[in-house]
Amino acid sequence: MKRFLAVLAVIVIAVVPYVAACDHDKKAEGQASNVSSDAPAEVKQVSLTGYLTDSYCGAANGNAKGKSCALDCIKKGAKVQLVADGSLYTLEKAAPAEKHFGVEVKVTGALNTATSTIEVASIEPAKKG
Repeated sequence: MKRFLAVLAVIVIAVVPYVAACDHDKKAEGQASNVSSDAPAEVKQVSLTGYLTDSYCGAANGNAKGKSCALDCIKKGAKVQLVADGSLYTLEKAAPAEKHFGVEVKVTGALNTATSTIEVASIEPAKKG
């Protein structure tokens, strides 16, 4: 019995940090989806510059170093998000987005302000200067 508990403890210690790394922003994502639908959603055209990330890790992967983890989380079912101006935006219709992870991008589309969701019209590398 002691041997079983020791093996179980080692497994838990090995797995928990990995799960937590790709799970820490799910709570924030869930809170964003609990926005009241009583207020009419304002939709406006936007053009935002930032980094693409995934909905599991959020802003933690919204940089040049987060590319591989973000792509891995996308393969596991995470949504594509944009980190711009200190906010997270979920991207809809972002199928060609994978090639833009790890570089600063300019996303243009229709922003639903109630859900912080952008229906993407285009994603392109941000122009420097």
